[in-house]
Amino acid sequence: MIHLLLFVLTLTVNVPALPVSIDDDNTEAAIVARLFELKGGWSDQPDADPGLDVTSLLMGGIAKQRSFPELMEAMESAITDEEIDIIVIDLSGGTRFSMPQVADMCTTLDRGRDSGKKIIAWMENGTTSLETIAASCDTILLTNTGGVDLGSPALMPIHFKNAMDLFGIEASVIRVGDFKGAVEPFMLPQMSDHLRDHYMATLESMNRFPVGQIASGRKMTTTRVRELQGVRIFTAKQALEEGLVDLLVQHGTLEQTVEGLIDGSIEWRRPGKKRRGQLNPLQIFTDLFSPKREKRVPDNSIAILHLSGEIIDGDTATPGSMVSEPSAKAIKALADNDSVVGVVVRVDSPGGSATASEVIRLALEDLAGKKPMVYSMGNLAASGGYWITCTGQPIYATEGTITGSIGVFGMKLSFGPALESLGIHIDPVAIDESATMMFPHRGWNEVELARLQATVDDVYEDFIERVSDSRDIQPEQVRGIAGGRIWSGGQALELGLVDSIGGIEDAIAHVKREVGIEGEVSIVHRPGPIDPMTLFKVFFGGDDDAIRSLGAVPMLRVLTAAGIDFRPYLARVIRIGNRSAFTIEARMPIDLNVRF
Repeated sequence: MIHLLLFVLTLTVNVPALPVSIDDDNTEAAIVARLFELKGGWSDQPDADPGLDVTSLLMGGIAKQRSFPELMEAMESAITDEEIDIIVIDLSGGTRFSMPQVADMCTTLDRGRDSGKKIIAWMENGTTSLETIAASCDTILLTNTGGVDLGSPALMPIHFKNAMDLFGIEASVIRVGDFKGAVEPFMLPQMSDHLRDHYMATLESMNRFPVGQIASGRKMTTTRVRELQGVRIFTAKQALEEGLVDLLVQHGTLEQTVEGLIDGSIEWRRPGKKRRGQLNPLQIFTDLFSPKREKRVPDNSIAILHLSGEIIDGDTATPGSMVSEPSAKAIKALADNDSVVGVVVRVDSPGGSATASEVIRLALEDLAGKKPMVYSMGNLAASGGYWITCTGQPIYATEGTITGSIGVFGMKLSFGPALESLGIHIDPVAIDESATMMFPHRGWNEVELARLQATVDDVYEDFIERVSDSRDIQPEQVRGIAGGRIWSGGQALELGLVDSIGGIEDAIAHVKREVGIEGEVSIVHRPGPIDPMTLFKVFFGGDDDAIRSLGAVPMLRVLTAAGIDFRPYLARVIRIGNRSAFTIEARMPIDLNVRF
């Protein structure tokens, strides 16, 4: 009993009591608290059908993510709900957000605090991303057995040149721009100095947002936050001493702790869970083989067009990829839909095929000619992902967005010596040598390299022209910031590659102003769900089978969990091996995922 009393006293001493609602009869009313339990990964696209998630089923359950747009909608609803006094953000479930998502959430939470809501964050083990979110709350609670990992951003490119030499594998590369890091892992045993310096400047720029947000929320200087990032690891007690949290609490006492912070009773409100009835064989069969239809678009709607994943040529929609023909078809459908009055194009892509990028860009250009349109960049909008934004429309990016990478390349791996060491000899029969240039046994000769280089140069000039025309920047100036260089959202703003720093809500507000809509507006998300039969074609037939199967390899999944993901590199090797025609790529460096 004495310990319990001391615990309650500690709560009330260290954190100011929250206000209590009083009704007209001067009787104490219950404080209403809205609890958000944030767990797992979050997708920029709306949640799937609450029934059977076909994509997740076919991918062994690894594809399922929760909907970030729906989370933001729920938070906005809680902020505007006059009955709700307190918002509690539970960040203890191993939740993961991209930095652009963190920025959007911070904006929403800041707006909630401005409205008079009291917001409390609960953490068990904090990261830089979670600490950044929590810094937008009034009070941060941390379990006494947890800690805070306040890491700064870092990259971990993997280089294969030494291993390739060991096994007799050679890379034939053509590129424009010394900063096109997608090919360096196959050309150099370690990163070039100029590319390292460039990446370092980009990381420092990306780090300004979380550092600034934490400094502002925790009443510190940015210099002090950077010093704490240098230390990085803090026990619960150390985090409290350094001012990263306000109170240490016992694991599993969220509700009791919050109730101890106020002088009154709490009415807890949680979101209702979507009903997922028991699956039976008939339901599974019906869901798998019945076509999925998009819901009707209400009049005067704003559409959010999600263009995500690697950009590839083809006519079959693929989960996690931006395929040229289906993407163009989805864009045209929005252009022709009279119920859609404006469009936010949400781009999250490392790029890919230059040809496919141009197909999608042309479709977006046609859409922009018919109705107001604005771009919102997510985590990545680089290379081909930037190419598709070159239509002259406004571009919003966050500080943590990676963009730019204006450059193109082509590459081929040859396995001749490796095959010979295994006793395998390829002896082609062809009417001329050029017929064998994509065969795996040899690299490109000087004549072929010169011819391909000229082709790549032409595509690069097209890219420069697209950027110059859309951003009103002289071609020579574009070349100075191109060459494969990547930029953070903040750097891109200074260079004129984007127009504003802001998240998807800012982009929606921009379209509303263009359309002349005030107040609430219907938001629809496109494209809709992929037809299950298409998924079967993708997963059980086609050239990408081997790539998709990589996700199921146990050792690769273990390495991925440890932060070493070979799958993008292996996928590229497989694509190169399956390719019968030369492809020019406008793509980001492989596995350039910034880790906080």
